[in-house]
Amino acid sequence: MTKINQLPELWEASKAGDAKAYSALHSELYPKLFNYALKIVKDDQVADDLLQEVFLKFWSKRNQIGVINNISSYFYQSTRFIVINYLRDIKNQQLKLDQMPEPDIQFSSEEIIMERESSRQLKYVIQTLLNSLPARQREIVYLRFYEECSYEQIVQITGIRYQSVVNHIYRAVQTMREGFECNNNKMVIAS
Repeated sequence: MTKINQLPELWEASKAGDAKAYSALHSELYPKLFNYALKIVKDDQVADDLLQEVFLKFWSKRNQIGVINNISSYFYQSTRFIVINYLRDIKNQQLKLDQMPEPDIQFSSEEIIMERESSRQLKYVIQTLLNSLPARQREIVYLRFYEECSYEQIVQITGIRYQSVVNHIYRAVQTMREGFECNNNKMVIAS
């Protein structure tokens, strides 16, 4: 295996078109870069594909790349950039899938009525549980879950300390969870 201090020589030879030098550079850097990419993407095949893309881009654009002071660092940065782009693309694809309309499936009228009744009961239980919370907890839950405010925004709006906001939300969620369990048992018995 080559020494790390030979990387600049291997890079310069690679830039001149020496495929053997590039192969040695690849052999030296690939295992470390693979482990780095794998820790982020958690998929062997994806990590390998992304690294192939990194090395292919370097080989194809080797004449356009200027002086590199730290070859190893430069490859790590390039790997990180490719991995981040991959993750961004995956996230965008997932968002597109999430935005796809639900298939238009016809249900029987009984199923539709049962679904509406179940939804109506659930909304009633949620509203009842929310109304049973103390006013401050109810306000904070509303801001957090209905208005989607961050904890910091709630602190600014209400003027109470950050930890108090966290405590109020925790207590409200606990109270509502207990209420759901109690109401869920009643709904099952009534059915």
